[in-house]
Formats: sequence, structure tokens, C-alpha cells
Amino acid sequence: MSRLGRDYLQVGQYTELIFPSMGIRFVAVNDGVDSLYGDNDFAPFKNLFNDFYSKDTSRKIRSVKKAQAERGERIATRPPYGYRKSEDNPKRIVPDEQSAEMVRHIFRLCAEGRGPSQIAKQLKAEQVPTPTNYYYQQTGVALVNLDTERPYNWNSTTIANILSDVSYLGHTINMRYTTISYKNKKQIERPESEWLKFENTHEPLISQELWDIVQDIRKHKKRPPKQMDTPNLFSGLVFCADCGGTLVLHRAHTMKETQNNFMCSTYKKRGKEECSSHYIRETQLKAIILDDLKRVTHYARQKEKLFAEHITRKNSAETRQEITRIQREIDAAKRRDGELTALFKRLYEDNVLGRIPNEHFRLLSSEYTTEQGQLREKLPRLGERLEQLRNSLTNVAQFIDKAKRYSDLTELTPEILRLFIEKIVVGEKSKKYSRTAEQDICIYYRDIGLMDTPVTQPETQETELGMGEAIFTHEATDAASAATAAGTDPAA
Repeated sequence: MSRLGRDYLQVGQYTELIFPSMGIRFVAVNDGVDSLYGDNDFAPFKNLFNDFYSKDTSRKIRSVKKAQAERGERIATRPPYGYRKSEDNPKRIVPDEQSAEMVRHIFRLCAEGRGPSQIAKQLKAEQVPTPTNYYYQQTGVALVNLDTERPYNWNSTTIANILSDVSYLGHTINMRYTTISYKNKKQIERPESEWLKFENTHEPLISQELWDIVQDIRKHKKRPPKQMDTPNLFSGLVFCADCGGTLVLHRAHTMKETQNNFMCSTYKKRGKEECSSHYIRETQLKAIILDDLKRVTHYARQKEKLFAEHITRKNSAETRQEITRIQREIDAAKRRDGELTALFKRLYEDNVLGRIPNEHFRLLSSEYTTEQGQLREKLPRLGERLEQLRNSLTNVAQFIDKAKRYSDLTELTPEILRLFIEKIVVGEKSKKYSRTAEQDICIYYRDIGLMDTPVTQPETQETELGMGEAIFTHEATDAASAATAAGTDPAA
């Protein structure tokens, strides 16, 4: 009877209802069951025992898989696209050169500013086999959704999954998926807090630098209007100096490319009562950013030691102040979280003992729960920011290394922008509607933060730097550190 099935509900339905109604004689020789004679009183109990056996086996297998996952072993049966099983050890994965290069190609296309749909169209045009078809060609195993009639039919979901898979950084994620039960094999995703992550378990296909660029681009990626083929180069990077909102790019098919401009999103939505326009043309912003990027990377390459000393001094003062502030905020949030837990326990006891009515208990407990939830959402973000600040104290060498790799900057690309720049803050013009009024542009660079305004070199340092060169001077405020741009002169 166990060969017919181990789900006692389904087996019972077949043997008790479906088979008799259709005139089918059921015989289970080993169990001594024959529906012709009707002497099957113990058959339901045997079905139940068969179900117990299946449940027990599932529990044991889950326990074994969980133990393997906790040891950091790869428990997936199929390697990710771009990898293959090692010939020496099937539990290990190694790069598959042909598909690994395609994975790098996908990440590079995204770093250039292309979205999953655009990448899928390009791969289809290049006649690159989809992951399921490639796996079928290599192993002869037909996976779910295999379509051999359309082997190059890439879709945006597949591309998006590849771009978010940390396996390509050399890490392994276990316990990410599970099934509802041993009877229902539908796959569900566990909460991220239950995942088990093991770093550097196999050879990575892409660098951490490229991964960060791609994730940053995808986080701020917006689909361009139908009439615009080119996506916004500065998407998610440009902010208003007054309200902190993003600056949105205004383009139209009736406008010339040189007329495309950025304006504060708060101003566009709510009007001048909330904020001002902070108008700046796209061509001007491109020229300003490229010019300043050339300036900063030039000094990083030519005066490496002086540049590193200056950034270290600046970070040591500014960053450590922010680290202290955030650490205090984290401590206060944790302390308040503990207080809320104690208050909730005391409130519950008072309600049980009848000291406070149920209505007050529900009202107060709801407020405490909401506040505690907000604190627990805020703490991970603060911790992440704190870690970033601590890392920034030692990232000057990384910036100098990037400056050396990109010594010939002729144009801005999404990859270069997000490789060097964290955010751009645009101030309002000093005189409204003026074409020549000054406008502050603060450029925050990755690894080194906000750069200082270059000034003419003092005489005391002529022998070290040479006449006519500029050095960076530390200013007391961020406002004084802004790069100044004239409204009509992009290179100012």
C-alpha cells in the first residue's frame, strides 16, 4: 500500500471512494489487502503508519541538510549559472569559463546603465543560450521551464536574479528557501534573518567594486520615458541642499538636449512654498562633475602622499565626530528598546492584576509596540552607516588606486560616476533667475567624502609642489567646501 502512496488522506480517498465507485479491484499482496473480499479493516491504520514513516524520513533529511548548511557546505543540487561542479569534489563549485564570462558581461552592461530588460534584449540579439538551455547542452538534464524551441529567449527576471546573486562574489547562502511541508513541495523564501551566509567559499566571478556599483545603479534605476532612449546618468545621485530631496531630470521631445535640466522634486510637487527650484542644466552638471573629477584624481595620482595626509586629517576630524554622534544615537535607541520591553512587561502584569483597564492596555501597548518596531528598523541602518564611516577612515588608498586605474577620464559613464561619487548636493543660485549667479555644488566622493575647495598654493610649500599648483585646504564647514559653478559657464 505504501507504493500506492504515503498520504493517508489521498490513499484512503482512492481505496474507499474512487476505486469502488469505478469498479476497480485493489490488491496489495504484501499487506494482505484485497478489495474484492472487503476484509480490509486494518488498511486505514497501515495508511497512517506509512504517512508517519514519510513524515519521519522528511524530518531526518531536513535535520541532515540543516547540519550541512550550518557547516557551510553547499546543499543546492545545481550550481549557479557561471559555475560547474568540481571534478575533484562535487560539493564544491568552480567557474565555468564560457558561462562565467557571460555573467561578467551582464554585470558590465548593468554598470554601463542598462536595465534587465535591455540586457535581455541584447543577449537575445547576440544569441546567447539561456541558463536552462546552457545547462541542458552541458549536462543533458532538462530543468523546469526548459524551452529548446527558443534557446535564446532571455527575460528580465532571469537577469535581475543574476544581478542580485551573491554567489558571484564567492559567497554561499544556505537556508534561503524551504518547502511548506513534506507533503506540499511548493518552495517559499525564508526571512533574511534566517539565512546562513558563508563568505569566500569559492572563486568569485566579479569584484566587490563592480558589485557595489551594480547594486547602487539598480537601487536608483528608473525607467526612462518612452520618448527618451537614454536613461538619467545621475539617477539617485543628485540632491537638494535645502530640503534634502532628489533633483529630477526634466526632458521632453520638444526640448533640445542642451535644455535638459534638473529641478528639486519637492519644488515640482509642492511649489515654492516648500522649496525653490535649484535649477541646473544637465550639460552644465556633467561638465562640472567631469572637471572636478579630473582635478581630484589628478592630485590623487600626482601628489599621493600629500593627498593621503590631507584626507586622513579631514576624516579624522569630521568622520570621528559623526561616528561619535551615531554611536550615541545607537546607544540611546538600544536603551529605549530595553525600557520599552520592561514597560510592556509591567503593563501586562498590571492589566492581568486588574490595575489598569483593558482599553488603556490596548492603547498603550499599541503605542509601545509601534515605537519599538520603529527603533528596531532604525538600528540596522545606523549600524550600517557606522560601519561605512569606520571603513572610510582607511579607504584613501582605495581611492588613489581607482584614480590610477582611471587616469584618462574623457566622459562620464554610470560606472565611473558610481565608482567615484557617493552623492551630489546642489544649492540654489545666489541671485534668482540670474544667468551668471554663483551656485554651490557639493560633491561627496566615495572613500574620502566631501572635498575641499582648491586655493592658490602658499609660498611656504612652493618647493614641494611647484609654483602655480593648487592644494586642498580644510574648511570648518561643508558649505565653505562646495565647488562653485556659474550658471552659464559649465567649466567654472
